[in-house]
Amino acid sequence: MAMQGYTFWSDRGGALEIQPRAGEEESPALLLLSRGGSVVVSAPAATVWLVLRGSAEVECREGRFPLARGGWLSLERDARPTVYAGGDAVLVGVAMTADMQAQLHQSAQVVLFPGMGTATRGARLDALRLWRRCARFARNDIRAVDMDRHRIGQVLRLLAAQQADYRSMVDRCPGRSLRRKRQVFCRMQRAWLHLEGHMERPVRITELAGLSNVSVWYFTKTFHALYGEGPQAASARLRLARAAQLLRRTRLSVSEVGAACGFENNCSFSRAFRAQHGMPPSLYRLADGGRTSGANASDIGRQANAGWAP
Repeated sequence: MAMQGYTFWSDRGGALEIQPRAGEEESPALLLLSRGGSVVVSAPAATVWLVLRGSAEVECREGRFPLARGGWLSLERDARPTVYAGGDAVLVGVAMTADMQAQLHQSAQVVLFPGMGTATRGARLDALRLWRRCARFARNDIRAVDMDRHRIGQVLRLLAAQQADYRSMVDRCPGRSLRRKRQVFCRMQRAWLHLEGHMERPVRITELAGLSNVSVWYFTKTFHALYGEGPQAASARLRLARAAQLLRRTRLSVSEVGAACGFENNCSFSRAFRAQHGMPPSLYRLADGGRTSGANASDIGRQANAGWAP
């Protein structure tokens, strides 16, 4: 069965925009970005993105998300993302209509929730094959095409399969019906994305509860039941994990890493990092880089716990 839709292919620094079309019904869109291309989704549309090669960055209401090869990101209708492909990147996306999203949430199997993760190599290859079969793309152009509804469904099933771990989490959400549990899970997942998208600062509980449109009490209780930790603890843990990554992969100073991860000063950052990782950030960097004159990470950790500091 054919359906009307659009294809977008932004290549070699091209910039395209998905805009609301006055007087026209919503139509789904298949998106392809490569080699520095970008796209702005200013129309209300739930979107899903998958990086097949290279890296990409997404800026949206929930924050900023760097995506490496295999990374996927699923966003709600009001996210309004701007997506940038790296110089050697290839990534694909789907922009869904409100009807498509409603049908998914009523489905027993194919449901797409807000979230992010990493797809396997096999899933990436399958995605590329399906995108090539769904419709024809014109480089740096927007094209109205007839799409095969069955193949679009295959694409959505492939992307939904990457969220298999979410199914047990939905069951832990409060609600008397599956529909209500899914609604609650969507709200909690948006809050979690907000934490992941704002690694540069602590996020207040009131901010997250307002985003989820629930009371602070309800939000805190549900969040902890779902993720096994409170929102403030999750924020600190995520920011400290980001700090460890920056220490491993960049030459930023310890104080610069702490500031980039939302810590007010170097003392508070070092104290929190040591409590999380068992050693001060400067020793963590040395241990990871293997520049510790023969001392391994466990030796350094014991030194740190004994009160030794650089």
